[in-house]
Amino acid sequence: MLKREQFNYFSTYFLGAEAEKRGVEVKKIFTKGSLAKQSYLLLKYKNHEEVIIGQRTKHTDCIGYFVSKNKQIAKYFFSRAGLSVAKGGIYHVDDIDEIIEVANKIKYPVVVKPIAGIQGKKVFVGIDSDKKLKRILKDNFKGKVLLEKEYFGKEYRLFATKDKFVAAIYRIPANVQGDGIHTIKGLIEIKNKDPRRGAGHKKSLVRINVDSVVKEHLKKQKLRLSSIPKKDEIIYLRVNSNLSTGGDSVDVTDVIHPEVKKLAVKVIKVIPGLAYGGIDYLTKDVTVAPTSRNYIVIEVNDSPMLSMHHIPYSGKERDAAGAVIDQLFPETKSKKQ
Repeated sequence: MLKREQFNYFSTYFLGAEAEKRGVEVKKIFTKGSLAKQSYLLLKYKNHEEVIIGQRTKHTDCIGYFVSKNKQIAKYFFSRAGLSVAKGGIYHVDDIDEIIEVANKIKYPVVVKPIAGIQGKKVFVGIDSDKKLKRILKDNFKGKVLLEKEYFGKEYRLFATKDKFVAAIYRIPANVQGDGIHTIKGLIEIKNKDPRRGAGHKKSLVRINVDSVVKEHLKKQKLRLSSIPKKDEIIYLRVNSNLSTGGDSVDVTDVIHPEVKKLAVKVIKVIPGLAYGGIDYLTKDVTVAPTSRNYIVIEVNDSPMLSMHHIPYSGKERDAAGAVIDQLFPETKSKKQ
């Protein structure tokens, strides 16, 4: 039987465990040495074999993988299908005059990020001037970048397959809640003691890391790590809501509008060769039907973090892994517990 501690990716454990429940034989491809914790699985049910690498399966082909990895190409397919996306495009950092011209045309504030970035790394938001944009590009990027108009709303992760909607998470940026006693640093240390938090993706939540980004964000709020927030005061430590940087996951599957669920399935279907994915969806109100003006699709992740749905920070648990195993071994659906 599989154990959680055998995996670098907690989500792969859930996939393997779900398959085992249905009578599928599951083996780790590597069990010894430096590769022992790599999330590579071989699954067999009767004469049917499948391979899982991380959260990827053969049901997403190379085109689906490539398109989902390249944000601008993915945006092309979203727009082509009538989905709302942020204004902007890909530009080379050496073409600074063109970038500045576009930023002024789509109007500040803007967002700059890598074409194929992951986990919220090097995503700069709230850029509100030519001077700040030039500095960020010079200090952080080489080659091509994605420049977009910033859209203000709450960020959600929608998980769907090409066949059905599965779950929705409201992603909240890394934060602490004051008790009137502890400093921000102390509150971070307390929150990091939550057994659901770990390093990387070994657990369903990630420990909050105090780095230059956190310190700078506190400074903008006229706060320091030594500041003591008032009781029940929420202090946000970052702008981005990525769970990989210590954010919180709140299940909202039961409250989102039915049309949002349909839209999520449509997003998966419009990417050629994509079997399922985690959709980053930005909106002011997830309980109302999507219109051309009240949401944008940011991107879709072909290898999404499934564990956030199984063990959210708060809210109901959702069987995201089950939806993937349904695709791999449809003949075992009757064995679902």
